[in-house]
Amino acid sequence: MKPINHFGVSVITGVATFLTTKTISPSIACFLVGWLVDVDHIWDFYRNGCRGFSIKRFGNAMDNGKIKKAGFYFHSYELLLILVSLCFITHFNYLLSFTTLGFAIHLFLDQICNPVNPLTYFLTYRMLNGCKTEIIFKINPKS
Repeated sequence: MKPINHFGVSVITGVATFLTTKTISPSIACFLVGWLVDVDHIWDFYRNGCRGFSIKRFGNAMDNGKIKKAGFYFHSYELLLILVSLCFITHFNYLLSFTTLGFAIHLFLDQICNPVNPLTYFLTYRMLNGCKTEIIFKINPKS
């Protein structure tokens, strides 16, 4: 899913969180994490030898096969499991719970909107396959 779409969804979830909780901190946390999870794409961009990051350049690098390995380490069901576990441990701390919600929504939307394999958002799967884009994406980027 494109960052602008994540931004829009995150605004909606942040506002919904505020309307539900009447508290600003969880609303901001839900908004920020739902949008800023994509910061890990910057690491992948530079790791693959690309320069001058922009969203457009990143998209072009993916489409043109310049991104050979995609770790996107924040996009991880394992991380989601850790966050959910922490929610239980902290008896559903407001801030942590809504941070987890924003993260889960981001991951869910990426899973259903991006051309990925069912296991792609498991960090373990990506690492076992060398983070190779030709394995973790359904549609192979151009070589």
